[in-house]
Amino acid sequence: MFTGRKLALTLAFTVLVALALGVSCRGFFVSPTLTSITINPTTPSVQLNSTATLSAYAVNSNGQGMVLTSGVSWSSSDPSVAAITGNCATEACGSATLQGLQIGTTTISVGSQSVTNTATATVFISVSSIAVAPTSQTLATNTSFTPLPFVVTAVTANGPLNISSSAVMTANLNGTASGDISCTYYTSNPTGAAGGPGFYCTDDGMATQGQYQLIASYTGTTLTGTAQLNVPAPSSSSAIMLRSPDTGY
Repeated sequence: MFTGRKLALTLAFTVLVALALGVSCRGFFVSPTLTSITINPTTPSVQLNSTATLSAYAVNSNGQGMVLTSGVSWSSSDPSVAAITGNCATEACGSATLQGLQIGTTTISVGSQSVTNTATATVFISVSSIAVAPTSQTLATNTSFTPLPFVVTAVTANGPLNISSSAVMTANLNGTASGDISCTYYTSNPTGAAGGPGFYCTDDGMATQGQYQLIASYTGTTLTGTAQLNVPAPSSSSAIMLRSPDTGY
């Protein structure tokens, strides 16, 4: 007589139990969280006036690795060297675009779900040749600076580029490196005379008379540029300074 009613109650009870079990089981399964994040490539680089793509690779608490496609924050410590562009510059996104604006390095920061990491990005140039101007100068005396700066220029895919501030210049005499001639980069003539930024060379007072070859090099390439520095014989005043004050010799 109550068979139908009992069946209905049994089914209802079964449904309630199933729902309860379902809710209970869901409570045991916690959504995985990120445990680490890495910028890909790990040592990013971008050519000057070009762009490169950065992505974020993450590992979650289940040990699963994945490339994040959203929810990633990006920033550059020096956006004047390399900047994050597009939507990623102002809001969380997936992969980011890095634009090279100036030769140098900057720190790229990435973050998602309170997990962060950094990588050093380098802005480089592709050099086809290096030149030094002027091609020749002469020291007025053995201890004076060159009257004009030597300027180092690189020919790149984007045109000529002044790389004096990041180049290196050394002096050779007859094919041998000389420590008596020093060429140092200054933003203006160190003597206070006219002259802009570039390498100013001087003698330590011990340099041999002759024609020195100045060799300019730049990190990242084996190419070099050369110029000539003529060191004259000591002047009479310089010779007097070398005499002993006691003996006159």
